[in-house]
Amino acid sequence: MNFTIDRLHVPESIDAPDAHEWRDYVRLVNEMQREDSGSDYFDGDAEAWLAGFRRQEYRAVHLLAARDADGSLVGVGNCTYEREGSSALVTVAVTSAHRGVGVEDALIEELERIASGAGKRVLDTYAFVSAARVGGELLPSPTGYGSVPRDDHWTAFFLRHGYALGQVERASAFDLRADADPVRRILDEALAAAGPDYEPLWWLTPTPDAYVDGYAAAVSRLSTDAPSGELEVEAMPWDAERIRHRETMKHEAGIALAVTAVRHIPSGDIVAFNEIQVLADRTRPSENIGTLVLSGHRGRRLGTIVKTHGLLRWRDAFPESPVVQTFNAEENRYMLDVNERVGFRPVCWTGEWQKKLA
Repeated sequence: MNFTIDRLHVPESIDAPDAHEWRDYVRLVNEMQREDSGSDYFDGDAEAWLAGFRRQEYRAVHLLAARDADGSLVGVGNCTYEREGSSALVTVAVTSAHRGVGVEDALIEELERIASGAGKRVLDTYAFVSAARVGGELLPSPTGYGSVPRDDHWTAFFLRHGYALGQVERASAFDLRADADPVRRILDEALAAAGPDYEPLWWLTPTPDAYVDGYAAAVSRLSTDAPSGELEVEAMPWDAERIRHRETMKHEAGIALAVTAVRHIPSGDIVAFNEIQVLADRTRPSENIGTLVLSGHRGRRLGTIVKTHGLLRWRDAFPESPVVQTFNAEENRYMLDVNERVGFRPVCWTGEWQKKLA
C-alpha cells in the first residue's frame, strides 16, 4: 500500500471550510476504539479535542496523518508530553481495514522521533481489549493482576517495537438511571465510618477560591500516588493557575466538570477527590477522570464517600447522561471493591505499555 505521513491539518474551528480532515481524524480514532473496546463509551469529540489542541501552555501535542494515494486518511498518530518532564504519550490509530501494511509502524517510528527530539526518554501508550477478545494464550501483567491476549494485533505490534506491558486497567461503567437508594445507603455508612473530622464537598467548576489551592495540591499527588504497576511515572505538579487553565479549556469546549472532595477539618486540607465530566452533548456517557485518597488518610472510607456522593450529585445535575465510565488498575483492589459495590460493571480493559529510549 502506498501512503504518506505528515502533520495533520488543524483548522481554526470545527465549522471551518478546511475542518473536514479534523472531523475525519476524530471519526477514525472513534472507529478504532469502538472496534477494539467493543463500546462507544470512549468516543472523542471534535470540538473538545480541538480546544485541547489549541491550549498548549503546559502540554505539547503533535498530530500525524497517514494518507493513501488518493489523500484519504488511513491512520493518525499523537505525541503528547508535558513541557517540563521526561515522558511522552504516543498513540496510533489505524482501523482494521488498513492494519498490517506498515501504516502503524511508520506512524509509531515518526512519533518516537518527535518524542526523542523533544528530549523525552520514556514513552507510554495503551490499547483497548474488549471482553469478546479476552481468551486464548495470554500475556500476564507484571503486577500479577490482569492480562492481554498474546495474539492481539496491538500486543504483537507493541512487542515488535520494543514496548513492555506494565499494567492492565479495567474500564467500568455505572448506570446513572438505576435505583439510587443503594448508593445512598453506602454513602451514609461511609460518612458514619469516617467520623466528624471529614467534610464532603461538591462543586461544579470553576473551583471556589477557598478550595483551589488544596485541590491543586491533591491533584498533584494523583500521578505518583495512584497504582502504576511496573510503569515509570514522574510527578506532575499542579497549582491553582493550572487548575484555572484546565477549567477554562473545558469551559471553552462546552465540557461540564464537577469535583467531589473531602476536607480534613482539623487541618483544612483536601485529602480526597473525585472528578466527573461530560461533553457539550449531555446525552453522551460521562467520564470519571480522576479519583484519589491521599495516603495519610486511607482506611477511612473516603474513597467510597467521594465516589458515591459524586455520583448522586452528578445524577441530579445531568440526568440526560446515561452512564459514568471509569478506569482503574487491576491491582487497585480497594477502588475496584468500592466501584463493584456501588454498581460499576466491567466494559473492557486496556494494556498499558512503556518503552524507554536510550
